Amino acid sequence: MCRVLGISAFDWSRHRPMVERFCQLVRTGVVMAGDPPGHEDGWGLALYRHGELVVEKSGLNLLEETDRVFALLEQTAQSPVLILHLRKSAWKNTSNTRHAHPFHDGNTVFFHNGVVYDYERLLPAITHPGLEPDARDTEVFFYHILSQAGGDLGARFLASAAVIRQSHDFSAMNALLSDGKKLYAYREYGREPDYYSLYRAVSDNSWYISSEPLDDDLRWEMMAQGEFLAIDL
Repeated sequence: MCRVLGISAFDWSRHRPMVERFCQLVRTGVVMAGDPPGHEDGWGLALYRHGELVVEKSGLNLLEETDRVFALLEQTAQSPVLILHLRKSAWKNTSNTRHAHPFHDGNTVFFHNGVVYDYERLLPAITHPGLEPDARDTEVFFYHILSQAGGDLGARFLASAAVIRQSHDFSAMNALLSDGKKLYAYREYGREPDYYSLYRAVSDNSWYISSEPLDDDLRWEMMAQGEFLAIDL
């Protein structure tokens, strides 16, 4: 249960206002009916610098660490893609850096909004090394993707999503992921469609994928159920 933002052709001088508005979703972001306000259980970001993945994440409230985030983005200035994540944890005692999104392996990075409740049933199919014993649903989902045989990252993601859709209990599989060559975005919900939203917009050679519209000057369109995007970087 989270908020996500992806921006292709990221430029800090141009996109800073949108990043600042996204940070405010820590307090103002939509939550599920009956849930307390706030997405305060950690944050994470991913970008690419000289072709290499850079990941920063924390178990703290992002609004307590905006200086850290803004300093990194100002130093980086530009990246083929920036992905940001605000966490509202579904699991007790996991509001820490270890369980903050994203999860990554090599140059591949994965962000998820939703819950796979019976994620432990995915474990027998995981062959990719490195999964930690205290992993929860998103990390298990990621390693299930990495364990798929053949195809590019997008094809492997869709194969894992099909397994979860057909055989598992989940609230949503909204996801942003990248290998530095493409940004992939996916929306699928099993419940609470108003919360598990994912919007897309395009302007000035940048794609924007966000849980909530962040700029009134852009034409935001809700991604359809099951819609999958593969955006060249």
